Amino acid sequence: MTLHQQTYRLYLGANQVTTVTLRTDEPLYRIVERLVIEHGLPVVDQYGQPITYALYAGQIRRLSNEMTLRQAGYDQGGDLYLANIYAPWWEGIPAVTRRFGDDPPAPNARRIPYALVGIGAAVALMVVIGGVLLFTIFSGRTGTATRTSALAQQPAQGATQRSNPTATLAPAPTRQNTPQSAPPTATLASTPQPMTGLSTATLASIPQLTTALPTATLASPGNTATVLPPTGDEEVSVAGVKREYLNRDNRLFFQGRTSFGAYLWSDSGLQTKAPASQGNIVVSNGDRVAILSQNNGIAQVRIITNALDPADPKVIGATGYLPAWLITDQNVPPPPTPVPDTGKLWVRKLNEDDEPGCISMRITGINAQGWSFGVDGMNLAGRFDNAGNARLCGLGPDQEVTISVRDQRGRVVPGGRGVPAKGRDIMLGTWQRN
Repeated sequence: MTLHQQTYRLYLGANQVTTVTLRTDEPLYRIVERLVIEHGLPVVDQYGQPITYALYAGQIRRLSNEMTLRQAGYDQGGDLYLANIYAPWWEGIPAVTRRFGDDPPAPNARRIPYALVGIGAAVALMVVIGGVLLFTIFSGRTGTATRTSALAQQPAQGATQRSNPTATLAPAPTRQNTPQSAPPTATLASTPQPMTGLSTATLASIPQLTTALPTATLASPGNTATVLPPTGDEEVSVAGVKREYLNRDNRLFFQGRTSFGAYLWSDSGLQTKAPASQGNIVVSNGDRVAILSQNNGIAQVRIITNALDPADPKVIGATGYLPAWLITDQNVPPPPTPVPDTGKLWVRKLNEDDEPGCISMRITGINAQGWSFGVDGMNLAGRFDNAGNARLCGLGPDQEVTISVRDQRGRVVPGGRGVPAKGRDIMLGTWQRN
């Protein structure tokens, strides 16, 4: 039987990379279990709960553990990321398997309420016993001077107050604790007290903030005076994600067959796209976001509603960054001035002296520093240095692909689109001016 295998570059952490050979027709859950054991990864979190691992394609797409690499369309080699599905290591959050709001309580969190109830019950029992003893003593004596003196020292309504002892954390209220002179009594529960007119603060009655925060709204598009509202979780509607703005910076936008939107970014420099469960988080017109902060035309937002991924838990509630003009449709950058065609890139294969899973390239005739070339349809790219050299790895041995060369703004340069290449190739690009 022929084994279908492929070589991958496996990322176990930010600085932990290894090369592995995996079967492309084996269920991923078996591969994941084997990789966890081979690399000594933790199998339980700090609470003793099992950790669930999964393989990701390029920190963006999580591969289903029930599928094979071939079924997932990832049987040609490349980069794989092994991580906890609830806390991928590249997100920089604690590696626990429980979701937010489902963490176990602190060691003594469940004992405190029972201790308070026990103290209250003991106090109540002592009050009842004391009342019974006092009643027995006073009822056993005949109208002596001692009894007269004792009765004279009690308030006229003292008997009424002793007949209903209240289990409290403080002494039971007396006649002298009037509403004007005594503070409220903190009780274990909101049990009605015999004294009326005295507001009782209970452990459960926590004061709530009732003062409404002022809400700043956005005026209609076209008003040049409109700006983002002050920060502080103000919820607004996205209004500036339009196809006619593609020429402002097309890397900001996502174009699908039936959908269009703008990428949410993980950093204020707009360099890393925020990941969703499948692909990236994309915001479209009409989506609701909360403004968290603003700086230099970049707004930090929290996703409230999302039309493209309305039920994805990694999208709803996610935070990230957007250019402010995409939200308000105000102060939109002007379209760039057309640049005359000054040349074209001519690419050819120089030799096949590189490693089986790598492609190298050199560009001459123009300063290509900051340019990059990548494999079409795969998350593999190499960036050119100041000498015009770049290299990428992660392909299968001698894997045939097409590559494209892009400038600093991510635009494919003339002559640099869809160039055939394969593993081992060393490519040479020459810039020819018109």
